Amino acid sequence: MEPSLAIATLRREGTAFAALLTPDALDVDIVSCPGWTLEDLARHLGGVHRWARQAILHGPSEEPAGPSDPGAIRPWFEAGLEELAGTLEDRRPDQECWTFADPPTVAFWLRRQAHETALHRWDAATSLGRSAPVPESLAEDGVDEVVNMYLPRQLRLGRLTAGPEQVDVVSSSGRTFRVSTNTTGERAGSPDATVTGPAEALLLLLWGRIPLADDRLTVTGSAAAAQTLLSKALAP
Repeated sequence: MEPSLAIATLRREGTAFAALLTPDALDVDIVSCPGWTLEDLARHLGGVHRWARQAILHGPSEEPAGPSDPGAIRPWFEAGLEELAGTLEDRRPDQECWTFADPPTVAFWLRRQAHETALHRWDAATSLGRSAPVPESLAEDGVDEVVNMYLPRQLRLGRLTAGPEQVDVVSSSGRTFRVSTNTTGERAGSPDATVTGPAEALLLLLWGRIPLADDRLTVTGSAAAAQTLLSKALAP
């Protein structure tokens, strides 16, 4: 993801998220994050923004909890968003810093925070009954992030069980991603199943936001293999 696009996405999605933080909405349950209200989600996302900024500047730290006063949540969130965006703008993408996966540079956080913010904006907006489309190019890049960064990391950390299934997910543009937890490295040949749909639906599927049975998705091949693999925690 180009740095300017990543920062523009972070600002756009963060601003849209902040606009949802009205006093009457903070206690709304977030359907896609069971057990959390919008206030909880705002504390989390605002904390992640600060945590990422600290990682860039100083290294790993604890995620801050945020203010105890619900009325202070929105200004606190907006301040953290602006601080993170400003820090990202002030640094070269190739500048080294602490990250939890490759590359160990600012470029990692540019991409990761754009996606983190966009996904949680979707969580918040849909829980409030509002339209929350994820742009196709952003969604495709998010699918790539899950398949090529998060999934291998989940396996490496022992958070994900390996299995023989191989599933291709294909966006409406024709871009294909091979999803596999086969740790032998043998990924040649035809997949057990193919899941086709808009990039946004594929992204939400891989993040566990929508089921495989969503009417935007089409499954060919072994639906059982697709269900077995794609119901796993491919991302945290």
